[in-house]
Amino acid sequence: MKKLIMLPALAFLIFSCDGILKDRSKDDTGTITDKNVVLGTDKDKHGCVHSAGYSWSKLREECIRVFEEGYRLNRIDELKGESMNKSAFVVFEDDGDRAELFLPDVTDSVMLEREKEGTPYKGGEWSLELQKKYSLKKNGQLQYAGAEILEGQITGDDKAETY
Repeated sequence: MKKLIMLPALAFLIFSCDGILKDRSKDDTGTITDKNVVLGTDKDKHGCVHSAGYSWSKLREECIRVFEEGYRLNRIDELKGESMNKSAFVVFEDDGDRAELFLPDVTDSVMLEREKEGTPYKGGEWSLELQKKYSLKKNGQLQYAGAEILEGQITGDDKAETY
């Protein structure tokens, strides 16, 4: 009786080891390719990788992520809840009278300058002014606006900042 039980157990072990030790390199069920996927191949002439969110800043003369270093300006229709468009960003010169405007779906930024503190930044058909919030106008028509500044805090920000 023990021999009858041992015989099926031995057969099971032999067949299970055959499945484990089988050479699967010639198996047609899977496809192996030697192609390597290279990320970050979309560099511009300055070496900025756009797929990683970097853009060339003329103002800072380096690749930056405008959504990390700039001020967000939302389209007016987006502020009213009518649409979900992309935002524009503005990067300001430290202690200077220049700013750089990054518009959605436009590869080249727009340089803005102001005559003195308190006056609007202007460049081409664009003007940027600050009166409780940033307002970006194109040919005098309001296109983008930033968060309102209330009591030293930007609306939607949990950290109070002094202005």
